[in-house]
Amino acid sequence: MTRLLMACAAACFLSLGLLIPTIPKYVTGPLGQGPGLVGGCLAITAGCAVLFRPLAGRLADRRGRRAAACTGAALLAITSFAVLMAESLPLFLACRAVAGAGEALTYVGLAAAASDHDRPGAAINRFSVAVNAGLLAGPALAEAGHSVAGLRAAWALSGAVALVAFVACLFLPAGPAAVGDPAGTRKTGPLVHRAGLRPGLAYWASVWGYTAFSAFLPLHVAALGGSGSGPHFLVYGCVLLAVRLGGQRWANRIDPRRTATAALLVTAAGLALLVAWPSVTGALVAAAVIGAGQALGLPAFLTMAVTGLPAAQRGSAVATTTAFFDLGFMTAALALGAVVQSSGLAYGFAVAGCVPALAPLLFLSLSRKARKTSPQGGSHDHSRG
Repeated sequence: MTRLLMACAAACFLSLGLLIPTIPKYVTGPLGQGPGLVGGCLAITAGCAVLFRPLAGRLADRRGRRAAACTGAALLAITSFAVLMAESLPLFLACRAVAGAGEALTYVGLAAAASDHDRPGAAINRFSVAVNAGLLAGPALAEAGHSVAGLRAAWALSGAVALVAFVACLFLPAGPAAVGDPAGTRKTGPLVHRAGLRPGLAYWASVWGYTAFSAFLPLHVAALGGSGSGPHFLVYGCVLLAVRLGGQRWANRIDPRRTATAALLVTAAGLALLVAWPSVTGALVAAAVIGAGQALGLPAFLTMAVTGLPAAQRGSAVATTTAFFDLGFMTAALALGAVVQSSGLAYGFAVAGCVPALAPLLFLSLSRKARKTSPQGGSHDHSRG
C-alpha cells in the first residue's frame, strides 16, 4: 500500500511541479499579461486551496481517502487539459481556482491515507519524500518540454500525469472511515480540528522561512554577484530529499515535538546564515541548512496532528494543519515583500528567521503536561499510531 501511495503522491505533485515554470510564461506569453498577474494567479490558487482543505478533510473522513484523492487528481487533470482551450484570462483564472481545490483534495486524501499506516510517522515521511520528488522533478521536465514542444506541451503533460495519478488512486484502499460505513455515520472531526492548530501554527512559522528563501534568494545571489541561484536550489532540494530518506528509520522513534522544534530552529539558523555570511558560498551553506530544517518539519507537524486520533478524524486534522502552508506563504510573501522594499534583503531574512526561532514556544505547555502525567518523570511512547 505504501508504494502505491508514494506513486500516487509523486504523480500528483509531478503534475503540479510541471506548472511551476509554465504558469508565469503562459501568463506573460500567450495571455499577454504583465508579471504582476502571475502573483495574482498564484494567490487565487492558494486561496482556493485554503478554502477547500476543510472540505477535503471532511470528504476524506466520511467517504474515504480514495474518494478525496481521486476527486483531486481528476480536477488536476481536467484543469490542465482545459487550459489548452482557455483562450481568455477569466477562463484561465477559473481553471487555476479549481486546480487549487484539486490540490487540496489530493494532498489531504493521500496524507490521511499515510496517517492510517501502523507506523504513521514513517509513512508520512515517505509520503512527503514522494511529494517533494514530484515537485522538484517537475520544473526541470517542464523546461525541457518548453524548449522542444512549447508551453502547450507542458500543460498536456501535466494533464496526462494527473490522469495517470487518478487511475492509480482508484486502487488505493477506501480508507477506514468508509469501510462498512457507506453513509458516513461514524463521528468525524470538525471542519477545523483542534488537534491540527498547534502543529499548523508551527508549520506556518516554518513556511515563513521557506518563503523568504524561495522568493528572495535569487535577488540575494544576484546582489552578491553570483551568476544564478540554480545551484542553491539544487543543493536545497538534494539535502531535503536526503534528510527525509535518511530519517525514515527514526521517524517513529523520536518524539515529533522534538523533531518539530529542531526543524524550526535549523530553519531559523539557515536564515541567520544568509545575513551573517553574505557571500555566494555562504548562501550555498544556508540553502543546505534550510533544506535540512524544511525536511524535518512537515512529517513532524503531521505526525503531531494525527497521533492519538481515531482514523475517522485524521483527515480533518491533516486538512487543518496543511491549510497553514497556504496561509504562511501568503502572509509571509506580503509582509516580507514590504520589509525588503523598505529596509533591504538582510532585514527581510532576519524578520523571517525570527518567526521559526520563536515558534518552539508553542510546544512548551505540551512538554510540561507530558512531564506531569508521565510516571517518575519518564517519557511517553510517541511512536503509537
